Amino acid sequence: MIEAVGISKSFPVPDGNGVTTETAVLQAVSLTVGDGAFVSLVGPTGCGKSTFLEILAGLQAPSQGEVRINGQRVLEPLPATPDGMKAYRKRHRFLSPIANSLFRDKPRHDIAMIFQDYAVFPWMTARQNVRFILGLRGVPKGEREERARHYLSMVGLEEAVHSYPSRMSGGMRQRLALARAFSAEPGIILMDEPFAAVDAFTRERLQDDLLRIWETSGTTIVLATHDVGEAVCLSDEIYVFSPAPGAIRGRVPISISRPRRHQSTDVQQLKEQVLSHFSGA
Repeated sequence: MIEAVGISKSFPVPDGNGVTTETAVLQAVSLTVGDGAFVSLVGPTGCGKSTFLEILAGLQAPSQGEVRINGQRVLEPLPATPDGMKAYRKRHRFLSPIANSLFRDKPRHDIAMIFQDYAVFPWMTARQNVRFILGLRGVPKGEREERARHYLSMVGLEEAVHSYPSRMSGGMRQRLALARAFSAEPGIILMDEPFAAVDAFTRERLQDDLLRIWETSGTTIVLATHDVGEAVCLSDEIYVFSPAPGAIRGRVPISISRPRRHQSTDVQQLKEQVLSHFSGA
């Protein structure tokens, strides 16, 4: 279970005249995501959705509040004093506890993150990309080949195992990102606009593939998206963020059965309900 309580985040912004002010990005965001749930965050550009996902992942610390996963704090809030900040940086020499464990001990595999910009290794083939993740997981060398092919087949890339990302379409590269993420068998996958750069037809196929894999994996997914229709078609519930500083303006549970089609009356009605929260109606 993911529990975010009172998450606020501010960044220092210099004005060019030697004066620095704090700009708020998130303001007192609280939500709970149950195990195995599919939850979406929607809101306008700059409302803090991506920042919030990075805080959930432990890639950056909140200014206030805390995130707990299965009762364990992900990252403590940033200190408010210079001395406190020095001590904090000394404790967290790398980006986060996740990065600390990756470089110093062993990698954490309970959280994976999928980005909009096809975060795969361009110098590796599809098979090598997945094998690399399996190696980080500690999967024995003798098992990596079969399991890499399994996850690539799961996302429809069984004919592209030897292809490099530069020779793949955008949709294929994002399928590879899905295969890499699910191959780590994480408890949680955080997705930041993963399908924004592909055409509408490919996007719907990727959504269908994601749902099919999610339904069999038991993984918890938190998706940040600008596409309200995408959120309605995929999610168990939707949180609507206000413009910056991002705060939760509304929560919309989705109870209609899957599969859901964008053109259906139920989906259109729920889209209007989500948009009414955003518009303040």
